[in-house]
Amino acid sequence: MTEKPPERMFALQQRFAGHLRDPEGVPAPEGLEDRRLAIYRRLFFNNLKNLFARNFPVIRKLTSDQQWDALIREFMTDHRSHTPMFTEIGGEFVEFLAERADSELDQPGWLVELAHWEFLETCVRLDDQDVNQSEAPEPDALMDQVPRVNPTLKLAEYQWPVHRIGPAFQPEQPEPVLLAVYRHPDDKVAFMKINAMTARVLAELQQSPGRSGKALFESIAAELGRPAQEVLSAGKTLLSNLAERSIIIATIGTSFIGTSAPD
Repeated sequence: MTEKPPERMFALQQRFAGHLRDPEGVPAPEGLEDRRLAIYRRLFFNNLKNLFARNFPVIRKLTSDQQWDALIREFMTDHRSHTPMFTEIGGEFVEFLAERADSELDQPGWLVELAHWEFLETCVRLDDQDVNQSEAPEPDALMDQVPRVNPTLKLAEYQWPVHRIGPAFQPEQPEPVLLAVYRHPDDKVAFMKINAMTARVLAELQQSPGRSGKALFESIAAELGRPAQEVLSAGKTLLSNLAERSIIIATIGTSFIGTSAPD
C-alpha cells in the first residue's frame, strides 16, 4: 500500500534528524545534496557545542577540544532529550553524564555533580524573577517581621567540593558541601558555602513562609532544647549576614500575612 504523504514526510524528518545527530551511523535521506546537508550538520553540532561551553565553562576548561567534540557527539547520538528549550537543555546534559556514570565509563567521580552545579548557576542567571533590594533590612525588622528570601535562591548539597573544582584543583576524595546560589539585584550570580543550620533556616523560609524571624528561631530553640535567648541572638546575626549578601532582600510586616502583601 502506498504511504500517505504525511507518513512519508514524518519518515523523511526522522531520517534527516537521525543523520544530523549521527552522520556516520545514519545515512542521509536520498535525493539531498551532501554540500547542503553539511551546512546543517555543522550548524547543529556547533550550536550545541558552543551552548554547552557557555553553560558548563569549568567542564569545558577541563576538557581538550578533541574530548569535548567527542562528548558532544556522544550526547547527540546516545541521549534523547525531553525538552526542545535551549534554556532547559543543560539539564539534559546533566542527565546524560549521569547515565554515562551508571554505565561505568571512565569519567571523574565529581563530574556529574559539577555539571549539576554549573547548570544550577545557569538556572539562577536565567531566572526571570525580579530581585529588588534598595538596602539591607534592619536586624530588628528581620526578627520582628517576616524575612523575604531572594526569589532566585537555590540550595544544593554535594559530596564533592564543586565550587572549587577547576584547572588547578580536581579532588581525589569526596568533601561534602552545602551551597547557596542566587542572583544579586545587579544581576550578578553569587554563591555562598553554608552550614547545616543556615541551610535549615533558608529552607524553612522558602518552604514555610509567613513566620517572623523570632518565631522561626524560637521554634528551632525548642526543637534543639537550647536557651531561646541564645538561639535568638545567633539567629539575628545570621539573618543580618544573609541580608547583607542579598540572600534575604526584604521583610514583610506580620500584619500583612495572609493578605496581599506589598513588595
